[in-house]
Amino acid sequence: MNSKLTLIILFNLLIINESMAKDAALETCDSAVKNQQYAQAIQVAEQHASQAEFWLCKGRAQSGLAQNAAAQQSFKQAISLKPTGLDLISAHMLLGNAQLEAKVHDAALESYQQALKFSEQQNMRRYARIAHNLIGEAYFEIGQYAESLKSFEVGEKLAMNDDERADSFIHEAMAYQKLQQVDKAIEHQLKGVMMLRKSGTPDQYAEASLTLGKLFSAKKDYASADKTYQRLMEYAHDNGGEFYEAKTAIYWAENKRAQGDVAGAQQLIQQAEAIAAKFKDAELDELLAKTK
Repeated sequence: MNSKLTLIILFNLLIINESMAKDAALETCDSAVKNQQYAQAIQVAEQHASQAEFWLCKGRAQSGLAQNAAAQQSFKQAISLKPTGLDLISAHMLLGNAQLEAKVHDAALESYQQALKFSEQQNMRRYARIAHNLIGEAYFEIGQYAESLKSFEVGEKLAMNDDERADSFIHEAMAYQKLQQVDKAIEHQLKGVMMLRKSGTPDQYAEASLTLGKLFSAKKDYASADKTYQRLMEYAHDNGGEFYEAKTAIYWAENKRAQGDVAGAQQLIQQAEAIAAKFKDAELDELLAKTK
């Protein structure tokens, strides 16, 4: 999963988990979105058109259905109803997410700046950090990597736990890589991997480790890449993660090929193929097809 998508999903979950539900209907709407019952959420929301919270819920459901234009209108309608507190911040962030998805980058940046302003006014540090990271994501998408890095670095200073710091480090590594500062990218990616090993989910740790391996390989530090993939392979095996055993084998094989170890690469590909045959996973199949 890419970093941007992960960040947006985490933000949407925060909105659901921290929503100050005023009644059972709003809880029902939020739960329906969380459970991907989008049509039900829209139906509930439309019965409460005078309340901003329900427009936010409706917009999230429409986003889930890939109805981007409709979602933007719902979030704008929520803002027009003059919400306060978290609802006001959420409305601007969610509108920005929809605008970013639609590639309307200037509008998305403006929405995120508004969310940042209201987060700072209300001393909501967690949401100020998210706003800085979303601003960084928007700059990243339009190739303004130096500006992107600045936003990620400000967000890092607001991080309150290892999960948040890991998220910041990995975003900073993305920007450094685009700025062709590979050593800095590796430094920050490694920090993120170490924190995710302690406090992240297995998927987060695995994806961050795969990226770290590719960064080492890009630097032609093949030995460090091998060690990274070896650690991840052992971790995946010990934690019952066959999917990531296969994915690691594919990435590792690429590193072996770069070193001229054709036999070692082929052995890893065979290992990945054996697992992929059981999983029938589209991502693994696509990665394997690229190795042919």
